[in-house]
Amino acid sequence: MNPPVLRLGARARLWRSLAGVAFVGALLFTSAFGDNDDFPIGPMTQFAFSVKNDGGTIGSYWLEADTAEGRHVELSRDAVGTGMKRAEIEGQMDRIAHDPSLLQGIAEGQHRLHPGDPRLTRIYVVEEIKRLEHGKVVSTRRVNRVVWDVR
Repeated sequence: MNPPVLRLGARARLWRSLAGVAFVGALLFTSAFGDNDDFPIGPMTQFAFSVKNDGGTIGSYWLEADTAEGRHVELSRDAVGTGMKRAEIEGQMDRIAHDPSLLQGIAEGQHRLHPGDPRLTRIYVVEEIKRLEHGKVVSTRRVNRVVWDVR
């Protein structure tokens, strides 16, 4: 035996239609005038870029650190290592460059997640810049974009 089919009333259809139009409107507006802070309704542009075949560049960020043992290490590029994913670092690069003290949280997160590892004394945000010609990488350089002495 099949249960009876329930139909939405006029008010319910109107409400759902208005909600759909509002969502699509917000998505269009934030796509045109928004930034990554509007995600999930706005754009997540960190993966949406194109590079010129001739003379274009590709930048990639990651974290490195000096430890209390005197070693220079590359920090994990996932949230398991420092509490932040590499994509989050890239997405927050403007804020980190403006306020390097934000990297203090990375040191604290790394110590909280790995209490047996040596403490970090200095954190570097490193950018690798690859230049393209005819779609091929012709040069690669690494630059320390931000340096923070851990407190």
